[in-house]
Amino acid sequence: MKLSVGILTYNSEKYLPQVLESVRGIADQIVVLDSGSTDRTCQIVEEFGGELHRRRLDNFVNQRNHLLSLCTGDWVLFIDSDEVVSPELAGELLKLKEGEPPFDGYYINVMTSYLGRWIKHAWYPDWHLRLARRDRCRWVGSEVHESLTVDGRVGRLEGNLLHYSYTSLSEHLKKIDLYTTLYARGAFRKGKRFSLLKLLTSPPGSFIRRYILKRGFLDGFEGFLLSVMASYYSFLKYAKLWEIEKKGESSRSS
Repeated sequence: MKLSVGILTYNSEKYLPQVLESVRGIADQIVVLDSGSTDRTCQIVEEFGGELHRRRLDNFVNQRNHLLSLCTGDWVLFIDSDEVVSPELAGELLKLKEGEPPFDGYYINVMTSYLGRWIKHAWYPDWHLRLARRDRCRWVGSEVHESLTVDGRVGRLEGNLLHYSYTSLSEHLKKIDLYTTLYARGAFRKGKRFSLLKLLTSPPGSFIRRYILKRGFLDGFEGFLLSVMASYYSFLKYAKLWEIEKKGESSRSS
Protein backbone atom coordinates (compact mmCIF):
# COMPACT_ATOMS: atom_id res chain seq x y z
CA MET A 1 0.00 0.00 0.00
CA LYS A 2 1.43 3.34 -1.11
CA LEU A 3 0.03 6.30 0.80
CA SER A 4 -0.24 9.87 -0.50
CA VAL A 5 -1.04 12.67 1.93
CA GLY A 6 -2.91 15.58 0.34
CA ILE A 7 -3.04 19.03 1.94
CA LEU A 8 -4.58 22.33 0.84
CA THR A 9 -2.78 25.47 2.01
CA TYR A 10 -3.20 29.22 2.09
CA ASN A 11 -0.96 31.23 4.43
CA SER A 12 -0.65 28.13 6.59
CA GLU A 13 2.78 28.63 8.16
CA LYS A 14 1.51 28.60 11.77
CA TYR A 15 0.87 24.86 12.15
CA LEU A 16 2.24 23.45 8.89
CA PRO A 17 5.61 22.28 10.30
CA GLN A 18 3.79 20.22 12.96
CA VAL A 19 1.38 18.86 10.36
CA LEU A 20 4.12 17.77 7.97
CA GLU A 21 6.25 16.31 10.76
CA SER A 22 3.29 14.18 11.90
CA VAL A 23 3.01 12.46 8.48
CA ARG A 24 6.68 12.27 7.54
CA GLY A 25 7.01 8.70 8.77
CA ILE A 26 3.83 7.33 7.16
CA ALA A 27 3.56 9.12 3.80
CA ASP A 28 5.13 7.84 0.60
CA GLN A 29 4.14 11.10 -1.05
CA ILE A 30 3.17 14.48 0.41
CA VAL A 31 1.23 16.64 -2.04
CA VAL A 32 0.45 20.26 -1.19
CA LEU A 33 -1.86 22.40 -3.32
CA ASP A 34 -1.47 26.08 -2.47
CA SER A 35 -3.90 28.84 -3.47
CA GLY A 36 -1.61 31.86 -3.31
CA SER A 37 0.16 32.00 0.04
CA THR A 38 2.22 35.09 0.81
CA ASP A 39 3.84 33.82 4.01
CA ARG A 40 6.42 31.01 4.45
CA THR A 41 4.00 28.21 3.56
CA CYS A 42 5.62 27.25 0.25
CA GLN A 43 9.12 27.41 1.71
CA ILE A 44 8.10 25.10 4.57
CA VAL A 45 6.65 22.56 2.13
CA GLU A 46 9.90 22.50 0.17
CA GLU A 47 11.96 22.17 3.35
CA PHE A 48 9.98 19.04 4.26
CA GLY A 49 10.38 17.55 0.78
CA GLY A 50 6.73 17.87 -0.18
CA GLU A 51 5.45 18.26 -3.73
CA LEU A 52 4.24 21.84 -4.10
CA HIS A 53 1.57 22.75 -6.64
CA ARG A 54 -0.36 25.98 -7.11
CA ARG A 55 -3.92 26.64 -8.21
CA ARG A 56 -6.26 29.59 -7.79
CA LEU A 57 -9.13 28.68 -5.45
CA ASP A 58 -12.56 28.73 -7.09
CA ASN A 59 -14.33 26.43 -4.63
CA PHE A 60 -13.23 23.73 -2.24
CA VAL A 61 -14.81 20.82 -4.13
CA ASN A 62 -12.84 21.60 -7.29
CA GLN A 63 -9.71 22.35 -5.29
CA ARG A 64 -9.81 19.05 -3.41
CA ASN A 65 -10.56 17.04 -6.53
CA HIS A 66 -7.59 18.69 -8.25
CA LEU A 67 -5.48 17.76 -5.23
CA LEU A 68 -6.70 14.18 -5.59
CA SER A 69 -5.63 14.15 -9.25
CA LEU A 70 -2.06 15.09 -8.22
CA CYS A 71 -1.71 12.12 -5.86
CA THR A 72 -0.14 8.93 -7.16
CA GLY A 73 -0.44 6.57 -4.19
CA ASP A 74 -2.89 3.69 -4.04
CA TRP A 75 -4.44 5.43 -1.04
CA VAL A 76 -4.89 9.11 -0.16
CA LEU A 77 -5.11 10.66 3.29
CA PHE A 78 -6.65 14.13 3.18
CA ILE A 79 -5.77 16.46 6.04
CA ASP A 80 -6.05 20.21 6.54
CA SER A 81 -3.09 22.49 7.10
CA ASP A 82 -3.99 22.83 10.80
CA GLU A 83 -4.58 19.12 11.50
CA VAL A 84 -1.89 16.99 13.11
CA VAL A 85 -1.93 13.19 12.90
CA SER A 86 -1.81 11.83 16.45
CA PRO A 87 0.71 9.07 17.30
CA GLU A 88 -2.15 6.59 17.76
CA LEU A 89 -3.60 7.38 14.35
CA ALA A 90 -0.13 7.19 12.77
CA GLY A 91 0.21 3.68 14.25
CA GLU A 92 -3.12 2.66 12.74
CA LEU A 93 -2.03 3.92 9.32
CA LEU A 94 1.25 2.03 9.52
CA LYS A 95 -0.66 -1.17 10.30
CA LEU A 96 -2.81 -0.64 7.21
CA LYS A 97 0.28 -0.14 5.08
CA GLU A 98 1.67 -3.51 6.16
CA GLY A 99 -1.23 -5.50 4.70
CA GLU A 100 -4.28 -5.25 2.48
CA PRO A 101 -6.89 -2.93 4.03
CA PRO A 102 -10.31 -4.63 4.28
CA PHE A 103 -12.21 -1.43 3.44
CA ASP A 104 -12.14 1.07 0.58
CA GLY A 105 -12.27 4.11 2.83
CA TYR A 106 -11.97 5.06 6.50
CA TYR A 107 -13.56 7.58 8.81
CA ILE A 108 -11.20 9.39 11.16
CA ASN A 109 -12.17 11.23 14.34
CA VAL A 110 -11.27 14.92 14.54
CA MET A 111 -10.61 16.47 17.96
CA THR A 112 -10.61 20.26 17.92
CA SER A 113 -8.73 22.79 20.01
CA TYR A 114 -10.91 25.89 20.55
CA LEU A 115 -9.46 29.00 22.20
CA GLY A 116 -6.64 26.81 23.49
CA ARG A 117 -8.81 24.03 24.98
CA TRP A 118 -9.36 20.56 23.55
CA ILE A 119 -13.10 20.11 23.06
CA LYS A 120 -14.11 16.58 24.07
CA HIS A 121 -17.89 16.89 23.99
CA ALA A 122 -19.56 19.72 22.03
CA TRP A 123 -17.53 18.98 18.87
CA TYR A 124 -16.52 15.41 19.65
CA PRO A 125 -16.70 12.72 18.43
CA ASP A 126 -16.52 14.22 14.95
CA TRP A 127 -16.05 11.54 12.29
CA HIS A 128 -14.91 12.51 8.80
CA LEU A 129 -14.16 10.32 5.79
CA ARG A 130 -10.53 11.25 5.09
CA LEU A 131 -8.72 8.09 3.93
CA ALA A 132 -9.65 6.25 0.75
CA ARG A 133 -8.45 4.27 -2.23
CA ARG A 134 -7.46 6.86 -4.80
CA ASP A 135 -9.44 5.31 -7.66
CA ARG A 136 -12.65 4.95 -5.63
CA CYS A 137 -13.15 8.39 -4.14
CA ARG A 138 -14.09 11.93 -5.11
CA TRP A 139 -15.15 15.15 -3.42
CA VAL A 140 -18.71 16.47 -3.65
CA GLY A 141 -20.67 19.22 -1.93
CA SER A 142 -21.66 22.87 -1.87
CA GLU A 143 -19.88 26.19 -1.56
CA VAL A 144 -19.56 25.76 2.20
CA HIS A 145 -19.45 22.07 3.04
CA GLU A 146 -17.59 19.56 0.91
CA SER A 147 -17.26 15.86 1.70
CA LEU A 148 -15.41 12.82 0.43
CA THR A 149 -17.44 9.99 -1.07
CA VAL A 150 -16.18 6.45 -1.56
CA ASP A 151 -17.42 3.79 -3.94
CA GLY A 152 -17.14 0.79 -1.64
CA ARG A 153 -17.11 -0.28 1.99
CA VAL A 154 -15.92 2.08 4.72
CA GLY A 155 -14.58 1.50 8.21
CA ARG A 156 -13.19 3.53 11.11
CA LEU A 157 -9.70 4.06 12.48
CA GLU A 158 -8.58 4.57 16.06
CA GLY A 159 -6.77 7.76 17.00
CA ASN A 160 -7.47 11.39 16.20
CA LEU A 161 -6.68 14.16 13.82
CA LEU A 162 -5.77 17.01 16.17
CA HIS A 163 -7.36 20.13 14.75
CA TYR A 164 -5.92 23.46 15.89
CA SER A 165 -8.82 25.78 15.15
CA TYR A 166 -9.73 29.25 16.35
CA THR A 167 -7.41 30.94 18.80
CA SER A 168 -9.61 34.02 19.20
CA LEU A 169 -13.28 34.95 18.99
CA SER A 170 -12.45 37.51 16.29
CA GLU A 171 -10.99 34.76 14.12
CA HIS A 172 -14.11 32.64 14.64
CA LEU A 173 -16.43 35.55 13.81
CA LYS A 174 -14.58 36.24 10.55
CA LYS A 175 -15.04 32.63 9.48
CA ILE A 176 -18.72 32.71 10.42
CA ASP A 177 -19.21 35.85 8.33
CA LEU A 178 -17.53 34.23 5.31
CA TYR A 179 -19.26 30.86 5.55
CA THR A 180 -22.76 32.26 6.14
CA THR A 181 -22.36 34.47 3.08
CA LEU A 182 -21.31 31.49 0.98
CA TYR A 183 -24.19 29.43 2.34
CA ALA A 184 -26.79 32.11 1.59
CA ARG A 185 -25.55 32.67 -1.95
CA GLY A 186 -25.42 28.96 -2.71
CA ALA A 187 -28.84 28.29 -1.16
CA PHE A 188 -30.44 31.12 -3.15
CA ARG A 189 -28.94 29.86 -6.42
CA LYS A 190 -30.38 26.41 -5.68
CA GLY A 191 -33.85 27.84 -5.20
CA LYS A 192 -34.05 27.79 -1.41
CA ARG A 193 -35.98 30.64 0.15
CA PHE A 194 -36.10 32.35 3.51
CA SER A 195 -38.15 30.71 6.26
CA LEU A 196 -39.07 32.68 9.37
CA LEU A 197 -39.75 29.40 11.16
CA LYS A 198 -36.18 28.21 10.55
CA LEU A 199 -34.78 31.59 11.61
CA LEU A 200 -36.64 31.30 14.91
CA THR A 201 -36.09 27.60 15.67
CA SER A 202 -32.71 26.73 14.19
CA PRO A 203 -30.49 28.98 16.38
CA PRO A 204 -31.80 27.70 19.75
CA GLY A 205 -31.78 24.18 18.34
CA SER A 206 -28.09 24.52 17.45
CA PHE A 207 -27.28 25.75 20.95
CA ILE A 208 -29.22 22.94 22.64
CA ARG A 209 -27.61 20.30 20.43
CA ARG A 210 -24.06 21.43 21.26
CA TYR A 211 -24.37 22.54 24.85
CA ILE A 212 -26.99 20.14 26.24
CA LEU A 213 -27.32 17.04 24.05
CA LYS A 214 -23.58 16.76 23.32
CA ARG A 215 -22.76 17.92 26.86
CA GLY A 216 -20.77 20.96 25.83
CA PHE A 217 -21.20 22.22 29.39
CA LEU A 218 -18.44 19.75 30.31
CA ASP A 219 -16.06 21.69 28.03
CA GLY A 220 -16.08 24.66 30.39
CA PHE A 221 -16.70 28.22 29.28
CA GLU A 222 -15.17 27.39 25.89
CA GLY A 223 -17.99 24.87 25.40
CA PHE A 224 -20.55 27.57 26.17
CA LEU A 225 -18.92 30.03 23.78
CA LEU A 226 -18.74 27.65 20.84
CA SER A 227 -22.38 26.65 21.41
CA VAL A 228 -23.38 30.31 21.30
CA MET A 229 -21.33 30.74 18.13
CA ALA A 230 -23.09 27.74 16.57
CA SER A 231 -26.41 29.39 17.34
CA TYR A 232 -25.22 32.68 15.85
CA TYR A 233 -24.00 30.90 12.71
CA SER A 234 -27.42 29.32 12.26
CA PHE A 235 -29.19 32.65 12.74
CA LEU A 236 -26.90 34.56 10.40
CA LYS A 237 -27.11 32.17 7.47
CA TYR A 238 -30.90 32.48 7.34
CA ALA A 239 -30.79 36.24 7.93
CA LYS A 240 -28.40 36.61 4.98
CA LEU A 241 -30.68 34.49 2.82
CA TRP A 242 -33.50 36.92 3.69
CA GLU A 243 -31.21 39.82 2.78
CA ILE A 244 -30.39 38.34 -0.63
CA GLU A 245 -34.07 37.79 -1.36
CA LYS A 246 -34.90 41.36 -0.35
CA LYS A 247 -32.18 42.78 -2.60
CA GLY A 248 -33.44 40.63 -5.46
CA GLU A 249 -37.00 41.87 -5.03
CA SER A 250 -35.79 45.47 -4.87
CA SER A 251 -33.80 45.13 -8.10
CA ARG A 252 -36.79 43.59 -9.91
CA SER A 253 -39.13 46.35 -8.80
CA SER A 254 -36.76 49.18 -9.73
